[in-house]
Amino acid sequence: MAAITNKRKVLSVKGKVEVTEQIANGKRKADMCQKFGVINSVIQMVCKNRTTVISAFERNRSRIKGYSKAEQSDVDEALLKWLQQKRSDNVQ
Repeated sequence: MAAITNKRKVLSVKGKVEVTEQIANGKRKADMCQKFGVINSVIQMVCKNRTTVISAFERNRSRIKGYSKAEQSDVDEALLKWLQQKRSDNVQ
């Protein structure tokens, strides 16, 4: 049995998708804890939020460790539109 250190381990979105797939295929949660070096509560939260994890992965956000929503989505959308417009104008 691998010893779990006191350092906090964060799974990437890709790692979380792998956990959900393996749990769905019948793997034990305890085995996933050992494989990824995390505690049981991390695996439980991944399983609980599997729809959010899968949707983040499908939106091609697998490079990041986490996912969050903007508090003011209208400002976020306006900023994205402005950025795309400036990129099309070749402004750096």
